[in-house]
Amino acid sequence: MARDKRSRIPDLGRPEVTELEFGKTTHRVAAVEPMDVDGVRTMTVGTIGWGVVALALLPFWGNLQDQGRTWWLWTAFAGLGLGLMGIEFCKRRRDMLAERAATAPVQTVIPADDVPSPIASPLVETTKEPPTSQSTDRPIGRRRRS
Repeated sequence: MARDKRSRIPDLGRPEVTELEFGKTTHRVAAVEPMDVDGVRTMTVGTIGWGVVALALLPFWGNLQDQGRTWWLWTAFAGLGLGLMGIEFCKRRRDMLAERAATAPVQTVIPADDVPSPIASPLVETTKEPPTSQSTDRPIGRRRRS
């Protein structure tokens, strides 16, 4: 009475999964495009976090001095300052990437079905001829030290 379980998640645009075998292990790999993240949002959220921490610690300046923990406040200020520099860096990087993409020539994308496979088909017999002469690009044997 075993019944097939169906996924609760609808199959909307899932990438095709390929299995690769390396030795005795099999890895499942999906052809997924990388995320287009420029880092500005991440840096902004982190910087806001450090700013909130710095503002929350300011009323406790006296207690922090008495306990020898003023470094907490200075760490929060350092995180805030470095975060502001990081936001500016990420904005410049984003603008540079957008400018480079706008000036780059348009490339046509070849569908994966039209690309010839580098692996020979099992239906086609291929013979590999032995090399007739050795390549002179690489030195043969060991190099002598001077």
